[in-house]
Order: sequence, then C-alpha cells, then structure tokens
Amino acid sequence: MIFNENEIYVIAEIGVNHNGSVELAKELILKAKECGADAVKFQTFKAEDVLSDQADMAAYQKTNTGKSSSQLELVKKLELSFEDTRSLRDFSEANSITFISTPFDNESLDFLSADLNVPFLKVSSADISNLPFLYKIALTGKPVILSTGTASLGDIEKALSVFTYVNEYGIHELPTVEKLRLSYSKQLNRKALKEKIVILHCVTQYPATIEGSNLLSIRTIHNAFGLTVGYSDHTLNEYTATASVALGATVFEKHITLDKKMEGPDHAASMEIDDFKRYVSTLRQIKLGLGDGIKFMQEQEKDNFSLVRRSLVARTEIKEGEVFSEDNVVAKRAGKVQLLPEQLWELIGKKASKNYKLNELIEK
Repeated sequence: MIFNENEIYVIAEIGVNHNGSVELAKELILKAKECGADAVKFQTFKAEDVLSDQADMAAYQKTNTGKSSSQLELVKKLELSFEDTRSLRDFSEANSITFISTPFDNESLDFLSADLNVPFLKVSSADISNLPFLYKIALTGKPVILSTGTASLGDIEKALSVFTYVNEYGIHELPTVEKLRLSYSKQLNRKALKEKIVILHCVTQYPATIEGSNLLSIRTIHNAFGLTVGYSDHTLNEYTATASVALGATVFEKHITLDKKMEGPDHAASMEIDDFKRYVSTLRQIKLGLGDGIKFMQEQEKDNFSLVRRSLVARTEIKEGEVFSEDNVVAKRAGKVQLLPEQLWELIGKKASKNYKLNELIEK
C-alpha cells in the first residue's frame, strides 16, 4: 500500500493559495512543515488545456472572490510554470517534506510523473469520470490518491477499473468500457489495487458543511473496495476530520492559508496555520486513542487493578472448622486480588482451615 494504515498521513493542500507567487508558496511549505504535515500539494495545469472560455465561475468562487468572470480568466492568474513547480519541489525536498501535485492535463501529467518523478499522484474529484485521463495516469505506474467528490460507488468502480485494466494489459491494448468492466471483475486485479490506490471521501463544496459531510461514506467506501481510505476535508474546522479517524480514515488533505481573507477562490475555505497545527496534532492523538480494538487490560490500568477489583474476605470472624456461607463471606475491595467473587459459590459449604479476622482475605 502507499501508506501505513496504522498512522495518520496529512497532506497540506496549498493548491492555488500561493496566488501565483513562488515566495508565498515557499512560505506555506515552511508553515506546513512546522505544523507536522507529511506532504504539501499543489495543482499543476495549463489553464487553456483544462478550461473553455465559456465556463463560468462556480458559485463558491464568485462568493469567495467577490468577482464574476470566466473560470479561465480566474485560473490563468493562478497558473505556475513548470520551472516554478520544479523550484517548489526542490524547496520542499530541501526542507524534508514530500512534494506532490494534482495534474489537470496531459502535459502537466508528463511533467510531474517523468520530469519531477513525484512519489505519487493526486487525482482531483473533477477527473474521476475522465477515464481517458485516468488511463494516462495509470500508465505512469505511479501510486494514486483518488478524490471522490460528486461521485457514486459506481463512478468509483469505473475509475478503479482503469487501473485494473492497465495492471492486466499494460500499454498493449486500448481499453473499451466492456474490457474495463471485465478486468475489474477479476479478483486478482482488484487485489492488486491495494498497493496502488488510496480513495478519499470528499464533498465538493468550499466550504463544505458539517451536516452535509456524510462521513459514514468512509466506511461504505472501505467495505466496497477494501482499499485504504481517507478524507479530503473542505469543512472549516477539525470536527469531521476527527470523527473520520474513528471511521477508519488515515490519509487527510486540508487546504491551508496564511490568511482566510486573502484574495483568491480557496482562501475562505482554508485553514489558517495555528488551526492547522492543532488539526494535525488532533488527528494523530485520536488515532493513538483508537488502539487496536482488542479489549484487554491496558498497561496504565495495572496499578489500579488490585485496588478496584473485589476479592472474598471474611464478613465476620470465622473460626477454624466453621462452614463458609454468604453470612460470613463477602466480596470487597481489599487492596489485593486473591479469591474472585465468582468463587464464592465453590466456597459455600466448605470448612475453614484456619481462623479468619474480620475483612481478612479468604485463602483457597
């Protein structure tokens, strides 16, 4: 698998919150590192290859920017050159934090996978139904984190079938929808995805509401596909993320910003640095608190075991040869565990082999 499911992996989504500035991007990288994030993530694209000039801004983009224009006009200002992206990769590596990015077009995909050789690729929710693009991503052989905003289980299955197909046939035969379906139907092909794919539950809204977060989908996704699951979190606080840990999510993605009031489409739905630092710490503490699910006495309980558990003691003075009964034996906390309360039934009717004082522990 890409990640250790026993640990929390946090991706600081810088995205386009650099506002086109390499220096601002570097500052965010350093802040993400200070907060304990495992990776920083950007978006790599050629705006004109991704967007038509007829595509209007999303409602949240209009709200967050206070402007109304085409998406192309908005996004073009946030495009980083490949050389800028390379410098940010180098800067991240120099500061010991993993650099990844989401490709949005073929040229950007080739640059990230071949030129920069990123350790894994992140697929945007927007491309979960773009099977030809997923096919090109699968051909890179890179592990993939797949976001699932707006998607159904059927959409996710179609997306995964592209990766099973490439795993089975490589580059030798172009896929068809029927061939993808048949490839996914084979258990060995699906099993191979475990080493390649992480699925993130996601709600495509900025910000997303708590009541619309549908966190139980995390369990549904895991049960349906048996893959590592995570959460691409667009809410404004840590509440849904901490609950997601308990539901089995281990990989988290969260937008960060220096200031939510900065100009740009995503700042208002991002988390400021102090809050993000607490976010990372909280997720890891929650994961530690989950344990392994096996119910037994914990190490920290041992000192209190003999203090809180009851043992059989003399309810009254008992003479040697006297018959034990519920009138002269009782279970109390005695500072030591000797005969368990359940052993009272075996004791009743037997004769004491010695004298007992009041509250003295009964011996076998």
